[in-house]
Amino acid sequence: METIVLIEELKEKVKRLENENRYLKEELNYIKESPYLQRSITTLRYEAIINREEVISNEFGKKINEKHGTMYEIKNQAFRFATLVGVDPVSVRLMVTEAIQNAIEHGYGKYVIVNIEIHNDPVNPYIMCSFKHEMPPGKSYTLKEIEENVQKGDATSEYFDFESSRGRGEFIMKELTDERRIINGIEINPDGKKIRYFKRILIKYKNPEGPREKITFSELKKEIDKLDVDDVVCYFHVSHVQSEPVAVTIATLKSSAKKVAELMEFHNFKLVEEEPYYRTIFATYKTSHYISKEELLSLFKKVRFIVQQEFDKPLLEK
Repeated sequence: METIVLIEELKEKVKRLENENRYLKEELNYIKESPYLQRSITTLRYEAIINREEVISNEFGKKINEKHGTMYEIKNQAFRFATLVGVDPVSVRLMVTEAIQNAIEHGYGKYVIVNIEIHNDPVNPYIMCSFKHEMPPGKSYTLKEIEENVQKGDATSEYFDFESSRGRGEFIMKELTDERRIINGIEINPDGKKIRYFKRILIKYKNPEGPREKITFSELKKEIDKLDVDDVVCYFHVSHVQSEPVAVTIATLKSSAKKVAELMEFHNFKLVEEEPYYRTIFATYKTSHYISKEELLSLFKKVRFIVQQEFDKPLLEK
């Protein structure tokens, strides 16, 4: 009699597990099986603000259940978003995992801000993930430095070190991403404190060989919108190919644009595009000449001098 009862209990347990397994499969496959979602959702955004001090204190180096960890929720969101846009969700999940881990472990300050968004409207749909954290005062992290770290993590590179794990995350992110951007800027953090920040943007396209999304400088424009009418404007955006700068976009007041263009032309940068925005100009310059980081910083210093002169001129005239 006891054996019969035990068998019945086991049958019930198997039945429950089968139902749970079916439910989990439906949860994983509902996006793929839906005839509507991938066409009807054109844009979707997700943001998480992580207290990195809490994560480092309570999770890093501790034996915790992965499903209870902070990153588990965000990684699953990335997986779901990637499926919605038709991009390989496994590679996106791993890409996001590496980026968050890097920002928490090697970042600075109290917070890490993660944004994930999909764009289904363009000819070539894509998922864009960004990871932002505070930087120590006066510090910045360039794409060239990131590329140098990538080489340390690349087993085919002469800089690879079996004894060190440095660069492994950078290498994985590069391999899994179609496009990478970085921003070093200044903003107000969630505590209301003015900080320097570093932002890593990773983009993966549905068709890696297809057309790429044009940079809109939307983040810089938001910063300009916050400024008063009398504030000076001077922003730089550097584009790299194989870690070398090939294009620079400079946002200045319209009154400074001509002198800045003359300076850039003198240093072998050709003006290829201008975009007016309110009282500013976004001017993009390209060069085929090699320019070192030091030379680029020196050039930016000269641009800032021109901009400041224009800004101070009305005061001098008075």
